[in-house]
Amino acid sequence: MNTINAQVTDTNHRTRGEMTIEVNFDQVGPLMVEHDGKTYSYTHKAGTNNKTGLAVREMATCDDARLWITLDGAQVWED
Repeated sequence: MNTINAQVTDTNHRTRGEMTIEVNFDQVGPLMVEHDGKTYSYTHKAGTNNKTGLAVREMATCDDARLWITLDGAQVWED
């Protein structure tokens, strides 16, 4: 796991600021993320953030909490 300082945005589109996350990458992007006390796994959904134009992956916990993260892990959007 790699420790990254990511810019986090909550579900109401408000910034939560920079937060430390743990990320495990595959050849393309994040495969597993530890954020805010939860472990998220890649759902195999990928796309582009409409606001930023950045490529992102969807991540989910076993309890179905979701987030979107850039391929470098630098930005997280809680869903």
